[in-house]
Amino acid sequence: MTDSKPDLISRIKRKLRQNPFLSYLIGCPYPAPRWNRCVKKRLQRLGPEAKILDLGAGNRRRAPNVINLEIEVTPEVDIVADGHFLPFSDRTFDAVVSEAVLEHVRSPNLVVEEIYRVLKPGGYICLAVPFLQGYHASPHDYQRWTVPGIVQLCAAFSELESGPCAGPTTSLHWIFREYIGLVCSFGSLLLAKTISLIVGWLTFPILLLDVPLSLHKDAHILASAVYFVGRKP
Repeated sequence: MTDSKPDLISRIKRKLRQNPFLSYLIGCPYPAPRWNRCVKKRLQRLGPEAKILDLGAGNRRRAPNVINLEIEVTPEVDIVADGHFLPFSDRTFDAVVSEAVLEHVRSPNLVVEEIYRVLKPGGYICLAVPFLQGYHASPHDYQRWTVPGIVQLCAAFSELESGPCAGPTTSLHWIFREYIGLVCSFGSLLLAKTISLIVGWLTFPILLLDVPLSLHKDAHILASAVYFVGRKP
């Protein structure tokens, strides 16, 4: 019985992801304004004729000229593929964006190598990855990164900027809601996730504290997520 629960939750998540509105029931959509501004600025500078890949796009399309790639079909997906083996020729894209994906892959080094391969010389990589977050399988969850860790992972690229993209309050909020869900779950993972989601939405306004905290020079030491933007030589 215990072994079947993760499978049930995965099936529920997969079903919800098919709907752009119900997909918000999978979890709390944590704000990352610094990261979003950074990506938006980069895409605007490249212009509407640039070829952009969003690796792990989910139900979001960042711009009309962005190709959305996912491991399963959702309403906004253009190509279903595995990030370890991108179905594109070398030097195809002007930029590759990937948000909250690398924690779910078995070999993040291989995915980054694939991004490097499909980028044109001078092309941009924009990565956002978790640091202090609870376990969230989709369908798997393997690793976390500090800012120095994601910089090291992307050592083949020239670093343009890096730092926290979801702040310390987000870290606290995520752990708090998951903790309450676990304590009140009576051993049911499905009930724990449901309670966590309810608690998360009820306490969502506390995330406003991350607005001033994001300006702190050491916010990265307790960040929920971090990001890296680099350029292929």
